[in-house]
Amino acid sequence: MKVQDVLACSFPSWYDKFKKCTIKSIVMPLTQEVLAYMQDNGTLVLPEGSQPEPSYKRNKEEEEDEADADDWAQCELSDSCVKAPRLEEYSAKIKDAIKKLGGSVFPKLNWSSPKDAAWIALNNSLRCCTPGDVYLLLKSSNFVTHDLTSPFKDCDDANEVDTSVDYCLVLRGWMEINPAHEFRCFVSNKQLVGICQRDISQSYYCIGTDQANIRSDIISLWKENIENRFPLQNYVFDVYRPAKDHVILLDFNPFGETTDGLLFSWSELESFGDARDCLSRIIESESSLSTLSEESEDDLNQFNERNLADSNRQSYSSQTDTLTQHSLLDNAPEFRFISSATGVQPSPYIKYGERMPRAQMMKKFPADLRRLVGYDFAIQYLTSKITIVAFVICLETLGLLVSFLYC
Repeated sequence: MKVQDVLACSFPSWYDKFKKCTIKSIVMPLTQEVLAYMQDNGTLVLPEGSQPEPSYKRNKEEEEDEADADDWAQCELSDSCVKAPRLEEYSAKIKDAIKKLGGSVFPKLNWSSPKDAAWIALNNSLRCCTPGDVYLLLKSSNFVTHDLTSPFKDCDDANEVDTSVDYCLVLRGWMEINPAHEFRCFVSNKQLVGICQRDISQSYYCIGTDQANIRSDIISLWKENIENRFPLQNYVFDVYRPAKDHVILLDFNPFGETTDGLLFSWSELESFGDARDCLSRIIESESSLSTLSEESEDDLNQFNERNLADSNRQSYSSQTDTLTQHSLLDNAPEFRFISSATGVQPSPYIKYGERMPRAQMMKKFPADLRRLVGYDFAIQYLTSKITIVAFVICLETLGLLVSFLYC
């Protein structure tokens, strides 16, 4: 993988060329102040004015309980409290962009989205309606931190060429995406060699029943919009197919270890490209397909045995061996999906959902947001306490009943 490969997959590098087949988005260059705020590893504090003022009305009891908030004020006045940055101008631009995109957006930087930080949002979602929502997700994401600190760590020439990056905030119009219809596609040597489901933590029955149309629609999108327009020979792209004959381009990724191969290993993907090159050379040098079949039979058998070892990773049809051979000859991609629940894999984001204690997390927010979060948490806390009390009462009642029966 080369630095130029990574830069070509940066969102600002490809969006203008492919905007007709992807989600409407707004690209905003990061200012020095915002970039410094993103790179700061200190306590997470949202910029001033990035969240709307609470719109609820307080009754007399709440006003009397205002004294309970004094400890928050004491914290803010103490020397140990981190002051919120002032990014009013940039926050205003984010607010305008959100309005232009319909009122809610999906944020990301040049390459990565904060999928690993969804757990910290109040709605457990990447849907953002305010600048504060955007800042919170980006500041909490390890994926975004990777973009900012080491986007070229897997590149062979990282120490030989200029690796400066013009960082941008990308706001994409919000779209409800059914993970069953999201797919990752792999291109090697300018050939589409593999397609697989994007979410490998679930098995989706609808993929198996519609696999022929899925593969056909994705191939059509690639041939009509991407094949001769994207500058790299090797790359990965993600798509969303909400309906037949309707495929939306989501993103481009570098072809290499830094990108998750999901149901493929990278050694497999690289061998796919090598096998296609080998077959192309044989076809050009031989006038008969039968000669090709005889010469490549052993290689194809080994190829199929390796690719079809896992029965839960299904290819295009039940006659897998034959179709995989024809797929190679016809330059058709191999299609993999999980056919049963026994083949699912853990979500790659589950480790990021191990939440820090809520009280510790709340200290990272401004006072007005802390109170708003506190009310939500109080309801959850009381509900859990009531459940525990009810459970204890049931146990005590059961104990009394047993004692009565034995007496």
